[in-house]
Amino acid sequence: MLDLKGARLKIERAKKHIADLDAERLAFLGSKDYFGVPKFNPAEDQTVFVLEELPAIPASVGAILGDAAHNLRTSLDYLACELVRSAGNEPGGSVYFPISNSVREYEAESGGKTKGIPDEAKKIIDAIHPYFGGNNVLWSLHQLDRVDKHRLVLTVAMRVGRWGINLTSEPTEISMAFPTPLEKGDVIGWVAGNHEVDRQMSVTADITFGEPEILQGRPMIETLGEMVQVVEAVIGYFETHYPPSDGS
Repeated sequence: MLDLKGARLKIERAKKHIADLDAERLAFLGSKDYFGVPKFNPAEDQTVFVLEELPAIPASVGAILGDAAHNLRTSLDYLACELVRSAGNEPGGSVYFPISNSVREYEAESGGKTKGIPDEAKKIIDAIHPYFGGNNVLWSLHQLDRVDKHRLVLTVAMRVGRWGINLTSEPTEISMAFPTPLEKGDVIGWVAGNHEVDRQMSVTADITFGEPEILQGRPMIETLGEMVQVVEAVIGYFETHYPPSDGS
């Protein structure tokens, strides 16, 4: 039976980081609303609401995010090393749980990263499709960990959580925009007529991933929760199904 206590400890550590991250997020966001400043365009007979300046997200948010991603990724590498030990070998420094950018890259590189892992275990890993276009959750986790290794803080941004509007006269139509990430000067809504006297369009914000091409615009806590579920499923499968019983 595999000894995956180390992998489980890494997952639990990641969960602690995510809980700390959520507390930091809630403390930063509080219950504050951000307002769209009304600006009337007489040529269009339309009032647009332009977002006020947003506060800077604390650097600690990106740092804790990186720690959570790294612990989840490391738990998978612990699994790979334990699979090598299960065959009576000691894993070298090049043994990793393989995650690649494409199926072609995976087929070319995964053999070297899993040297010493028994064939039946490698077949299980292959069936997980740990590459972009196969298991995108694992691919995203791997990319976040790679970024965190090369700079201190992963980039994060803000997005609309909910919105509200209370105008002194009812327009026939209200249009909303939800740009992600939110930035000062974004138009978040518009209505017909002149509502420049109003200052009642408000939005709450949430923190989202800001890394280009890696989950940009995705909510941070929910996405990390998905990553925990997938990693736990991989570890749990090997705990209960490996090594396979005779005749399976």
